[in-house]
Amino acid sequence: MSGVAWVFEQGGWVSYALAVVSVLLWSAVILRALALRPSSGEPSNVPARGEPIIAHFARKAHQHKDAPGRLDHLAQRTLRQLGSLRGVIKTLVAVAPLLGLLGTVIGMVEMFGSMQGTLGGEGKATVAGGISTALITTQLGLVIAAPGLIASYFLARQQLRRERDLQGVLHSLQQAAS
Repeated sequence: MSGVAWVFEQGGWVSYALAVVSVLLWSAVILRALALRPSSGEPSNVPARGEPIIAHFARKAHQHKDAPGRLDHLAQRTLRQLGSLRGVIKTLVAVAPLLGLLGTVIGMVEMFGSMQGTLGGEGKATVAGGISTALITTQLGLVIAAPGLIASYFLARQQLRRERDLQGVLHSLQQAAS
């Protein structure tokens, strides 16, 4: 039996739930990373599909530079877009180790339940094997959460850089207007 299949067999339904959390987490991380990528060069007048948020903001800001109310609204909307999926990522990073711990508790309860009928020597082997099996889900939860936490930190830093870029675009528009 392969290692991955063994983990899913030993971890039970919690392993499958953790796999779903992992897929959702890394999908959100990739989407957020794509949204926060830096823009390249000057804004063009032709909208590009999938263009970075700041490039889109700069293009729209140049169109609305004479309407400060619309420009402020556009800046606020862009700031919200920069923060998109941040809460989802943080929640999934927090859920992964908790699901792993739930799997451990479930495994321990099952292990102690199966020990009721065992005698002295056999009980020690059952405990050791049961603890090993029960800890698989905790390990899986931590393996998912730790890199997700690191990715969340780097994406938060990218968000701060893009917010500074947005402020720079606003500042340059204000300088050009005066």
